[in-house]
Formats: sequence, C-alpha cells, structure tokens
Amino acid sequence: MEEIKIQGARIHNLKNINLTIPKRKLVVITGISGSGKSSLAFDILFEEGKNQYLRSIGILAGLDNEDRFDRIEGIGPTVAVRQNTIRQSNPRSTVGTKTGILNQLALIYASDGKSLGEQNKHHSPGVFLYTTVEGMCISCQGRGSYYDINLEQLIPDKTTTLLEVYESLRVTAGFLKLLKKKYGMYFKTPFGELPEEISGEVIYGTYDNGKQSYCIERILRNAYEKGEDVEEVYTKTICSVCQGERIGEEAREVFFGEKQIGELGQMTLSGLFYFLGEIAEEELSQFGKNIVKNMKKKLNHLIEFRLGHLTLYREMASLSGGEVQRIFLHLHLASRLDSLIYIFDEPMAGLHPSEKKSMIKAVKELRDIGNTVIVVEHDKEMIQHGDHIIEIGPKAGVEGGTVVYQGDYKGYEKADTPLSQYLFGKCTMSEQKARMDTFDRADCLILEHVNTHYLKDLTVAFPLHAMVGIAGLSGSGKSSLIEETLLKRLASSRKYGYAIGIAGIERISGFAKISQEPIGRSANSTPVSYIGIWDKIRELFAEQPEAKMKDMSAANFSFNSKGACKDCGGSGYERIFLTSNFSVDKRCQMCHGKRFNEESISVDYKGKTITDVLAMSITEASFFFADISSIAKPLCVLEQMGMGYLTLGQPSSSLSGGEAQRVKIAKELGRKRKGNMLYVLDEPTTGLSMYDTALLLKLLDQLVDSGNSVIVIEHNVEVLKNCDYIIELGPEGGDKGGEIIAKGTPQMLRVNPNSKTGRYLV
Repeated sequence: MEEIKIQGARIHNLKNINLTIPKRKLVVITGISGSGKSSLAFDILFEEGKNQYLRSIGILAGLDNEDRFDRIEGIGPTVAVRQNTIRQSNPRSTVGTKTGILNQLALIYASDGKSLGEQNKHHSPGVFLYTTVEGMCISCQGRGSYYDINLEQLIPDKTTTLLEVYESLRVTAGFLKLLKKKYGMYFKTPFGELPEEISGEVIYGTYDNGKQSYCIERILRNAYEKGEDVEEVYTKTICSVCQGERIGEEAREVFFGEKQIGELGQMTLSGLFYFLGEIAEEELSQFGKNIVKNMKKKLNHLIEFRLGHLTLYREMASLSGGEVQRIFLHLHLASRLDSLIYIFDEPMAGLHPSEKKSMIKAVKELRDIGNTVIVVEHDKEMIQHGDHIIEIGPKAGVEGGTVVYQGDYKGYEKADTPLSQYLFGKCTMSEQKARMDTFDRADCLILEHVNTHYLKDLTVAFPLHAMVGIAGLSGSGKSSLIEETLLKRLASSRKYGYAIGIAGIERISGFAKISQEPIGRSANSTPVSYIGIWDKIRELFAEQPEAKMKDMSAANFSFNSKGACKDCGGSGYERIFLTSNFSVDKRCQMCHGKRFNEESISVDYKGKTITDVLAMSITEASFFFADISSIAKPLCVLEQMGMGYLTLGQPSSSLSGGEAQRVKIAKELGRKRKGNMLYVLDEPTTGLSMYDTALLLKLLDQLVDSGNSVIVIEHNVEVLKNCDYIIELGPEGGDKGGEIIAKGTPQMLRVNPNSKTGRYLV
C-alpha cells in the first residue's frame, strides 16, 4: 500500500476531512497555530498507528477509535517525538548514555586504558560507567553533584514550627492536606525538636521503588528546576570527591590519551572528536581501533546535526525540544530501519538559519532508506523541500480544521492560503519603525565580567526601552548570558538590595522571565486557571438559583473536587498501562469524557452547563462573558494574541512551548504594572507560523511602546529584523563560542563581515 488514506477525521476541530498521504515521501503538514495540524499528525496518524499495532498483536483488541474518524488505510508502525513531550528528569540519563557513546568509551578504557601502577590491572567496562554500582562515585551516587539544603537559612528561628516551614515553602493546600495526614501531630512542634527519624523523613523523604516521597528536598528541587529563586537555601554543589566526573576512585586511576573517562565526559562532542583524532593508531589495539572508528563516525554525525556543543554528561532533561529531536533522528538513522512512519514536531526549532541544511539533509536521508517522514513545521526551507505539502486551516479553532491545500511545492506557490501568502511574499510582515540608530550607554543594563560556562569574560550593555535580540549558533552562549547570568544577577540584586556584576539596575522597575516552560503539566491545569478566571467562572455557577437550592458551592463545579465524575476522578478517561511508562487512554464510560458528575452538569448559566463552558473557545467565551469585565478582559487579551482558538478546558500540558509563552505574555499584559519593566523571552516563535509571528511582534512592540524593555533570545529572522538592537554570540558553539562577534541594529549586522546572522536579515 503506497498511500495512507484517511476518511472523515473529526477529532478536536478537524471537520470530517479526507486525505491521501503518499508513503516513503517527505510530507510537511503546516498551518496557523491551532488550525488542527497537530490533531491530524499526532491524534490521528500517530495514535492510530500505535493502536493498530497493539490490536494486531492481541493487546487492547476492544479499543475503538472513539469516533475520531471513519476509516484509515495504509497506516503502519509509527514513531513520533513532540516538542512538548515531558522529557525524563533522571539525572543519570545523559547525551552519553542516550547515544551509546559512553558505553563505547568504557570499552576503550577497559581494553586500552593505562593505570598509574607498574602493572596494568584488567577492569570490566562497568567500572568506567557512572550508571553501574561498581562504577559510580559513592559520594554523589554518579550524579557528579548534589544539592545542599541550608537549614539555618531555611529555619532561622528555633521556635519555627513544622507547619510554618511548609507555609514558608508555599506548599499547596492539596499537598498540605496529605502532609497533615502523615505528620499532623508534629505540625505545631518547633522544627528543631522533631524526633530525628521524623526530621530526616521530612527533609529527605522516603523511597518506594525508587520514587521519592513528598519532602522539603523534593519541594526545593522542583522549585530549582523551574528556575525559581531558591539558591539561598538550596544550592547545587559539584561533588568534592569526583570533581563532577561521576565515576569512582578505581576508574579515576585509569587513563586513555592522558585523560580520565570523567574528563572526556565533560568535553563537548566537538572537543571529543578532535581528541580521538589526535590518538595515534599504533597506540591502540585492533579492538580499540574499531571502537574509535565507530565513535568518530557517530560523533561526526552528531556534530553535523549541530549538536557538537553538547557534552556526554549533559543531562537529557536540560535539552531543548529541538536538541532532543536531533538526537532522536541520529539514533534512528543509525538503526537503518525502514518501512516506518516517523512524525516530527518542528525539528527546525532552535536552529540558526545556517544550521538548517543539516536537518533537512537528515530527514531526507531517513526518507531515502524507505521510511515515510511526516514533519509538522512552519519553517520556509523545510516546506520548500517537502515532496507533499498539506496546509490545515484556513484559520484556528472553529475557523480551522479543513484541508486548504495538498500537493507539491510548485502548486503551493499558486495557492491562495493564509500561509502561502506569507511564504511567497504576497503578504509581508509590517516593517518595524526604527526606534534607535545608536544607543545611550546611560540608558542601559550592563553586565560585567561574565564567565558563565564558555563565555569569555564578557562585558555586555543591553539598551533599555527597546527590543534587544540575542542571536548566535546553537550552544554559542545565548542562554548562558541571559538565563544563567543576567536573570540570576537581577534576582540576587532584588533579594539582597545591592547589585554585584550588574550596573544600571535602578533604571528598571522590575523584571519578568516569560519562558516556554509548561504552565501546568497535568490534564487538570488549563490556560484559564493560569490567568486566574476559572475560579470566577465556578463562583458564577454556584450563584445560580438551582445551585443555591441544592446547596452547591464553587467546589461542585470543579473536576478536581466535589464536581468530579466518580469513575474517572475528573480526568474524563481511563488510563490503561501496558508497561510502567507506556499507556493508552480510553474515554470514561460513565461521563463520556465530560469529567463532571450529573449533579454538576444539571446547573446552567445562560443556558450553558459547566462542560459547555469548558468546550467553548476563548473567542466564544469572550462574547459569552462580555458583561463580566473581570472574566472577559483577560480572554480578550488572549484573543488579541491569536489564541482565540484554544478551548477553556484544554489541558495546559497540551500547549506548545510558544503557546505557553503567549499565555504568560497575556497574563503580564493583564497585570497593572508601573511600567519600565524588563521582559525576557526565550525563542517565543517556537510553534508559531509566520501569521502568528506577526501577531506576536505587535504585542512585543506594544510592551516596548508602553515604556518597557524586551530581551528576546531568537533564531527567527523575522523577529530579529524587527529588533532595535542585536547582540550576536559565537563564532561557533561550546568551547569555540562565548564571544560577542557582532552587535548593533539589524542594518549594522547586515554589513558586518563577522556576523553569521546578518546575511539572513535582508
């Protein structure tokens, strides 16, 4: 079967669409954000590919398609990676373990390593792996670092009770309820007087099947990983025994090329490739020669994918979505499997314009070995190389969900669709009026002597009351400069009342980081709960005469509380686990996915039940609640940002990074700030089409025109063209980066021969 045929696809906003997708081709699915392209790619193609495979081997034979489509033919085994997939947080999962390079290095050290003693002792490969009991550093358990809790800072007063400690850590009401069941009898006890076994459990928790219970260490670690300012009481410390090398004493006594394996683990992939190239062949055994040859081939492949700035010990949880996908792509190309269907979610995300060719080459190679490659993408270059292009639209939400174009690139140029107009120049971004030709150093934030990671003692001036772009190749130091230095120094100065290593802080009233971190990881979190109007909607239902007659409160209109369906607990589905980390969802047979019990659904407001309201789009809801300003105003801001297609009940975990970021911008715009704020954004165009990018730029301009300052880390040339000032880092990534190679207006970068970005700003 050379085609995938879909009839009557109707999940989410898809309007009974029919499609024929050619197999063994590079297929690009594009469309405005919220048009339905992800519903087609992931909720139809991927889910049905997975479910058909499970049914074919006799698992979940009774699982139906839940009315998602009429018929699908030609689907096969399907593999997918999404941008918003929650990556594993295990600190032992690193680039080295994921790619297998660390295991190969361990084999080299076991066969060709040289000990300090006169006699070379034979070691097993496990001795050189921090993932094994025999190889890990016992002090840090193979993590290379550990977190110290400063109890004196956390509990400065001897009379501070356990309850007061929990309250100072802002433990949620739900968790406090659970903790009360376990430690309630100690809540009023001064922390210093707790029994030793209880205080140990409260601080570090207990472990059940490797899972840590809810404890102070876990609370602080979660806050630290979210970027919250807890460094005063919770700091990451490099292990003093292994110095971050993760391995035990026995392995640290063995050298290869005069380096320990832990030293190689901390090298960039580019640096490791160069190091292996310097090893003379005559120094290696035949086995060693073969391993080194294989490693160099693998490293070169990863470097071609623009991952050379990563280290083997870089934790997978810390990688961007684009980096994860490029590692995933490398692994599947190396496996040489064919006849699969691969689905990628914006693999061009996080790539500098000069780095895109390698990604296009890789997905074509995956296609050429006999696979079907489906890419959900907005990038013009990727679309240009597609064998078959599908645009879903014409707009978002209820105005989307239809196929507005399918065919080749040549035919796409003649199509009159919302995105093709931008792609082929029929519709252009509005040109930003120049706010500055030069900048006044007296109106700047200045970072002094920055040496974070690979940054080379930089002093950097950021113009205020402007939009400043931070550009550069992957790994050149953009996040090190902004996230790891600027934001941390700003946070420290706010906390301690004085600035160290930063000047001009008195010129801003405050700062806010608007990241792409999820605004909620569970299905119970929604954009409307995040912006603070969900409680108001529930209270509105509780005020209705029928609700008052039944003595119902706002809790009866929450699927997290009294209003929840008893069978599914308010989730709307039954989750069936096939293995510990692989599951499928089946719609709840009691509430049919509505999430609420019958009593909660019996009450209406203006003829709409609480489930009807959750099913409304933001656009519909802004009209429905037009007479209630406190609800309608935040909804109108979201609509202005092009997010009117989202439904009120959409899980926050389903939002792309770009969508989550725009919800955060909407929340900021809705706040009554005193002006002169500094807003910092990291790649806000992830997940956005050119149409949506134009809307985003209007909002950022609105922030600046209102007297605020914006710093944006970005690769998107349309955003960089609209910046007032650009700071470009480079020249390469990792240890070959960390310098400022160009700075100035977009016009200045265009003529700067050192700039690697300027040539794309025409």
